[in-house]
Amino acid sequence: MYHKSFLAIKLLFIAILLSGCAGVSIQKTVESSNSYNLDRVLIIGLTNNFSSRSMYEEELSFRLRELGYHMFSSVHVDEEKKELFTLDELIELVKEKNIDGVITMRLKEIKSEEKYTTSDRYISDMSNMHNYFFNYVDTYYNVYSWSYQPQQTVVVEANLFDANSRELIYQINATIKNVDSEEERAGTVTQGFANSFHKSGFLKKKDS
Repeated sequence: MYHKSFLAIKLLFIAILLSGCAGVSIQKTVESSNSYNLDRVLIIGLTNNFSSRSMYEEELSFRLRELGYHMFSSVHVDEEKKELFTLDELIELVKEKNIDGVITMRLKEIKSEEKYTTSDRYISDMSNMHNYFFNYVDTYYNVYSWSYQPQQTVVVEANLFDANSRELIYQINATIKNVDSEEERAGTVTQGFANSFHKSGFLKKKDS
């Protein structure tokens, strides 16, 4: 009996360790008191690196579509376009596609246990442009690639905006540590985002 109990505890401990390796912590920082039922939502990754933007946008779009929501990723709106939309292009896109919600994602913070220099990476200050997604072009145009580095704690921020009022509805941070690859990090982070957006109640399902 002792050996079986000890083995069960040991297996449980190992399972907890393994699940924590690629775990993600989601923190809600803003939630509107108003009710929303956003049907057609555009997803934008705020980085000039097309590969990273595609990865995060497509992962989140796929996961939210699987949950029954109508999503557009910016990289698929115009597959010939590799750079971020300009302000005028974004306004036109919202009108053309009848978009009523916008989700943005951006790299917010990198913490490393090793020495890490940020001279070749620049994350613009967003403090004065917190509530309007149309300001993202000027604010985030110089954000670089979300490249993977070992022994890191990475924080990615997601924001949900009303495309008509342009106001911030919902904001969450995803914190993830020491993943094995960029793909694993994108998958884990976007899964956390999708679950949180789903629970928020601000999105409208296709069949509702």
